[in-house]
Amino acid sequence: MPRKAQPVKRLGRPKDVASAETHERLLQVARRAFARDGFDATTNRHIADAAGITTGAIYHYYPSKADLYVAVYAEVQGIVYGAFEKAIAPYDTLVARFGAVLDTAVELNREDPSIAGFVVGVASEAQRHPELRDLLRASNAVTTGFLQGLAADAKARGELQDDITAAALEDLLNAVLSGLARFSNQTGDSVRHADAVAVLKRFLAGTLMK
Repeated sequence: MPRKAQPVKRLGRPKDVASAETHERLLQVARRAFARDGFDATTNRHIADAAGITTGAIYHYYPSKADLYVAVYAEVQGIVYGAFEKAIAPYDTLVARFGAVLDTAVELNREDPSIAGFVVGVASEAQRHPELRDLLRASNAVTTGFLQGLAADAKARGELQDDITAAALEDLLNAVLSGLARFSNQTGDSVRHADAVAVLKRFLAGTLMK
């Protein structure tokens, strides 16, 4: 009696690979939605539809919309400050390092405006939603640590006047970065953002004025 042919088993993507791709797509879609519509107006149903998954699938990854928001924030912090760390590596002065940070911010915004759009909304969302503020606190260390490092290094190398504190410099760097991000998000014009950064770099280098 002839042997029965065995069905051919089709090879597909491993479940863990498919899950990782779905998770990454979920974070990207959620980032764009939060950046565009804000935390309150964004629903898990809208995110799920845009990501091509069910609403229930979101809860496989995150138990609440707040947890998803915090995960997006952590991913954005990783993208932004990972790029900043790489950008400053070749330089050893404050002006050169901060100039590299500014250029990198322009490039990140040009490639994906939702990054800046998301970042500029975090502070106001945290004020409106105490549960977000508490969850975001741990991730804030990434931003604080990077800027603290720039300021502390400049102070340690003797680049600053004696009466300038590292804390005041850190506040200034933070205000400049966040202000430019807000400007870029409000105008929606990456060219204006780049032009403003070019002028700021000339100002820092002392070549702006006649």
